[in-house]
Amino acid sequence: MNERPVGIARELIRIYGGSLLEDPDRLGQLLEGRCGDARREIFLLSFALRAVFRDGVIPSADDFASRGEKTEAMLRDSLGFSKTDASWVMESIRELLETRAEEGAADARLEAHKGFLRNVGRVMAKRPRTALFRKKTLRNGLLSLFIIALFLGLFVRITESRYTARNEHDVLFLAHLSGPDAAFGHVRLKAAQLAADRLNAAGGVKGRPVRIRPYDIPALPEKAPERTREILRDRSGPRAAAVISACGDDVNEAIAGLADDFEIPFVMTESSRASVTMAGRERPRLYVFRLNGDNNDRGRAAAYFIIYGLERKKIAVVSEAYSADSKEMRDGFVEAMKKYGGDVVCEEVWTKRGGIDRASAEEINAAGADAVAVLNRGPEAAPVIRSLRGFGYGGAIVGTSFDDAMFSAGAALDNTWWIIPARADDPRLLSFQSAYRDRYNENSAGADFAGIVFAYDSVMWTADALSRAPGFQGEALRHAFMSTRNLALTHATLTIDPSTHGPLNKAWALVYCSSGDARFQKRFHPQ
Repeated sequence: MNERPVGIARELIRIYGGSLLEDPDRLGQLLEGRCGDARREIFLLSFALRAVFRDGVIPSADDFASRGEKTEAMLRDSLGFSKTDASWVMESIRELLETRAEEGAADARLEAHKGFLRNVGRVMAKRPRTALFRKKTLRNGLLSLFIIALFLGLFVRITESRYTARNEHDVLFLAHLSGPDAAFGHVRLKAAQLAADRLNAAGGVKGRPVRIRPYDIPALPEKAPERTREILRDRSGPRAAAVISACGDDVNEAIAGLADDFEIPFVMTESSRASVTMAGRERPRLYVFRLNGDNNDRGRAAAYFIIYGLERKKIAVVSEAYSADSKEMRDGFVEAMKKYGGDVVCEEVWTKRGGIDRASAEEINAAGADAVAVLNRGPEAAPVIRSLRGFGYGGAIVGTSFDDAMFSAGAALDNTWWIIPARADDPRLLSFQSAYRDRYNENSAGADFAGIVFAYDSVMWTADALSRAPGFQGEALRHAFMSTRNLALTHATLTIDPSTHGPLNKAWALVYCSSGDARFQKRFHPQ
């Protein structure tokens, strides 16, 4: 048997805490991301954990060992484990429980899944067994009332998660609906409403319609959290199932922490910073999810296309001097070049005010680069392209963001390739554009097309999570988002990486520019 999953699982318990054993599905997904060559062992371990701890009670290592023969027989007789597999699983679980105890997550007796039950158990354990038969005192009565209140609170929380107010799935939609960015916010809201209309026309989700509730969020990151907190605290309407944010990265970073505070899933439609979903280097925010690939992913995609699509090995990298996004793409690109066997022969930077200077262009030419990677997040790369061509570079250029404003570079755009999330002339997106045009009598194609289709797909993703979740809110819905696999959305097929809460190897769109025109080529998955 492959012992790697057990060792890695012990490391994961040290990172995420002993409660990870209470969620075998998440543990299995994390293990698959780190040791995919041991899928059989991962399946056996997660399958056994679900069966052994199905009542939500996690024993200590000693208690588990004391009933080892009975548990092992159950694995063989009820679940069809072989004797070898059952013995390996039993030993593996024992090691994980020991690790959990080492981290302070377990004690010497059975623990309830919910913390308040553990505290009540300690209080009751101190009382003599005959206490229930004695004359009730005021203290006993108050204690009984306290316990009843706790159970009623638990019942209300469970009921809230399984039923929706007014028999609707309320989804909050946050966007910049006023000010300079209002036009962008409103087209995204229209796309979200289109998705809800189409879902409701087909019967809704589990027989309940999806209702989009739009809210205007300030574009200033310092003001956005207060407004979002005010929205989430509003008790005048029903509790929302999820929040979809079509805001920019700066705002999404500012409001992301509220998702865990209010225990409500946030879907960030266009965020490309890993920090939006990550609370730490290796710890994702529990309730925050990204639909878009991050900057590192985009840098890796550019490297993959250059090495395997263009078959170029000697690469120059040009990034923006003061952009954190460009730096993240640069880090992902350089890391991928090492993996794919390419050689970064030169690195240059540009400022927001213009392209690169003659000295930088001459260094690229002197280095013999047969392709240049321009790691950009918008049309500010147009002067860079003009500078490269003007100073004599005639090879292939691969960029990481493109819209029609790039045509200001003129003929310099010829023989350039661009890696982007979605493109309007992608044949698989034509039906979406037709539906949008029929509904609103306007064209969805344009500079912000990816944001429009992402808003639509965010609602579809939320509906899919609602359809799979055992409840309609909170923890149940969070797990459904996290366990998304091979979901066919409009712009791509989505699988969520449980370690980042972002897409796992989602396809990118490839655009080629020639003779003053830009055309979609294909979608591709970096390997």
